[in-house]
Amino acid sequence: MEDFSSHSGQLTGMTLAEQLKITERDIEQRKELIGFYKDDEKALVECKSHIQENLEQIVDEFYNYQRSVREIQVLIGDAETFRRLHGSMKRYVSELFEGYYDSTYVNRRLRIGKVHNSIGVSPKLYISSLSRLEAILYRYVTDACEGDLTKAFRRSAAMRKLLMLDIQLVFDTYINSMMSEVLVAKDELENYAGTLEQTVAERTRQLEEMSRSDGLTKLQNQRSFYERLRHEIAVAERNETSLSLVYFDLNKFKDLNDKKGHREGDALLARVGHAMLETARTSDICCRYGGDEFAVIMPGTDWTASEKFCDRLQACFDKGETHGVTFSMGVSETGPDKFSSMDELVTQGDEAMYRAKAASRIDGSHQMRHYLKPKSKK
Repeated sequence: MEDFSSHSGQLTGMTLAEQLKITERDIEQRKELIGFYKDDEKALVECKSHIQENLEQIVDEFYNYQRSVREIQVLIGDAETFRRLHGSMKRYVSELFEGYYDSTYVNRRLRIGKVHNSIGVSPKLYISSLSRLEAILYRYVTDACEGDLTKAFRRSAAMRKLLMLDIQLVFDTYINSMMSEVLVAKDELENYAGTLEQTVAERTRQLEEMSRSDGLTKLQNQRSFYERLRHEIAVAERNETSLSLVYFDLNKFKDLNDKKGHREGDALLARVGHAMLETARTSDICCRYGGDEFAVIMPGTDWTASEKFCDRLQACFDKGETHGVTFSMGVSETGPDKFSSMDELVTQGDEAMYRAKAASRIDGSHQMRHYLKPKSKK
């Protein structure tokens, strides 16, 4: 019993992809085997806005058919379950056209397979439902092409490839639940491959870190900001924890550049970066969004803690020569019960920051605003 409990504890601390030993290398190989390349990702992203505009109609059309099938009616059961399924399907369809098909995407598809298997959805029902969804999406994808047959073929082909990848992942969980013992035979070889992969991954990580950092401030750059924010939202959602985003820019920074020159301006930007790293926790992700705009991703943090961080950051920055520059800071928050999308969270932080900037124009002081709290706080 002790060995079983220890093994169970290890599994609960792993993602589904890790349990199934699906690595980043394996994900890329799966894409290559079905011919899903960067051009296909781009083709799907081109459909994103049209799909989002018609998302409610797409999902309604899908479930109008689903509820006509007796076996599926029994599985859906009550109205509350249907409401949750409707929301989950909207999210599923949206993710098909977001352009991110990485380990986070894979884990969500594996979760779908696990849930479907646990509630008794047979392979025939899953395949038939996915086929129906593909037919519905095909119409909307081709409609977005406005008669361009070449574009329609390219986009619909990309969608079909991605749905084939989804089927692979879902059936991996079906098969694993019935044949998990088969994986034991692969352990020795995979342990060796894992060691080699770790070595390669470390070299790759070092190169990627260089491409994701801002040389002047030593912070993460905009590309890294979006990647890390998307990842941290997924982690917060999985763990049902809060996540805060502090988004700010510098007041009177342009005046400093005009009067003292860009060298002094760069020096001040570097001091801002130093103050952020000095003030933040090790779990926080400090980023230079661009120009004189900065952001801090704060996992496991609610608005009270994020406001205290803003106070500490302002105090740390004020210890040095500021040249009259101050911060306009906006704070947005998501979780632990309801979660915003990445774009929504950034937009909310940006709106709060502009409210702070409006207040700062009055006396030039540091200002902070929370998206859900209209009152001011210096």
